[in-house]
Amino acid sequence: MKNPFTLGLASDEKFCNRKKEIKELKTFIKNSQNVVIYSPRRYGKTSLIKKILKDINKENKNFITIYADLFPISSYQDLVEILSKAVIEGIGREINKSFIKKIQNLFKSIVPSFTIKPDGSFSISFSYNPNIPIETLLSDIFEGLNNYITSKKLEVVVVLDEFQEITTLPEAHKIEGIIRSYIQNHQNISYFFVGSRRRLLLDMFTDKNKPFYKSSFLYELKKIPENEFVRCIIKNFEKTGKICAEAIARKIYNLVEGYPYYVQKFSSISWDLTNKKVTEKTVLQALEILINIEKADFENVWINLNYSEKALLKAIVKFGGSQIFSKDFIQKSGLSIGGIQKAVKSLLEKDIIEQTQNKTYRLTDPVMKLWLLREI
Repeated sequence: MKNPFTLGLASDEKFCNRKKEIKELKTFIKNSQNVVIYSPRRYGKTSLIKKILKDINKENKNFITIYADLFPISSYQDLVEILSKAVIEGIGREINKSFIKKIQNLFKSIVPSFTIKPDGSFSISFSYNPNIPIETLLSDIFEGLNNYITSKKLEVVVVLDEFQEITTLPEAHKIEGIIRSYIQNHQNISYFFVGSRRRLLLDMFTDKNKPFYKSSFLYELKKIPENEFVRCIIKNFEKTGKICAEAIARKIYNLVEGYPYYVQKFSSISWDLTNKKVTEKTVLQALEILINIEKADFENVWINLNYSEKALLKAIVKFGGSQIFSKDFIQKSGLSIGGIQKAVKSLLEKDIIEQTQNKTYRLTDPVMKLWLLREI
């Protein structure tokens, strides 16, 4: 029997809940509104977005769905090629000779080339004059898309995943200004700006000195509620002939603080260790395996932190993060107020810590917290 828990993109049968989010985000799309979707990494944003895009494609043939993952960009040329390819794939859905002829005039400065393979798959490459400025190239993409859907009387949702990565480019401010100037005039296009580095992403849309200031709705993707996730865990065990009691499913959920990726991974390891019925001993074994699997990633993060950042993380894990500027915490951490302030700012920007509604600081990654507790 195949393990029922997924660690990658969740398909329809493995998708757990998110009914409220799906309904709300579809409403934004249908009203052509722009939305910033943010959460820690591996909260299921991409799975959720791709499910919504799939639903939209099925429900309305007059809708085009475009998805671009900006995580790999390291230059504006990367940005141009990723956006161009996403637009073409979204418009095309199926690449064939008829489609290639249709989109020949989609862009003015950017020339796409297609290679269709014997199995029907294809690859796209682009060429353009390297002396053409970035504003002309981006104008080509956004105006080309808008002109196309206007002429065809279509509507579009454009998803720009890991959008905050454009802030790493030297031309970032210019790029932000160019994109903002186009999206604010598009009537039948909904833009979803998605990201995991929350501080960077939110600064782009909440800082009054930034081009995207107040241009979009802010939408925080939260954890799947405990009762919903517990039902999913129990159901997945049941459909594969194994038993997971409700109390055990809740233990799995709470040990990793409901973090969606870890709930799935923890459940998956527990399933692998279970013959018929998962026990508390099985769960503890699975947790130890989970921490060891993730250990290399945590060590990689750790070695890239400075002394103050490490000291602050250790202190938060050992003593809690509710009073980090108190005399007692300062003494226990061995840091000065200035050292704590700098470390907090840096760790928030890296999304290694977060601040809760009651102003308490905690590690964003609950399994990293368990690893750090074990190490110290």
